Amino acid sequence: MTETTDHTHAYREALKLFPPPLLTPSPACACCQAYARHRDRATGPLSGAVVTDMQVLMKRCARNGHR
Repeated sequence: MTETTDHTHAYREALKLFPPPLLTPSPACACCQAYARHRDRATGPLSGAVVTDMQVLMKRCARNGHR
């Protein structure tokens, strides 16, 4: 996974909504890592919705045991 930089707009938006520990994907789960990459690359007028949606998917994945 590519490292997330603090200066990406999507990451800054995610920090406003979620505590930093929740933004870190599980190192063993490819799905969570893909969600985090997608979240961090979100651009455009719907980027806030993408950030929230990816966080919800990461939370669901964790609740289901990181299949």
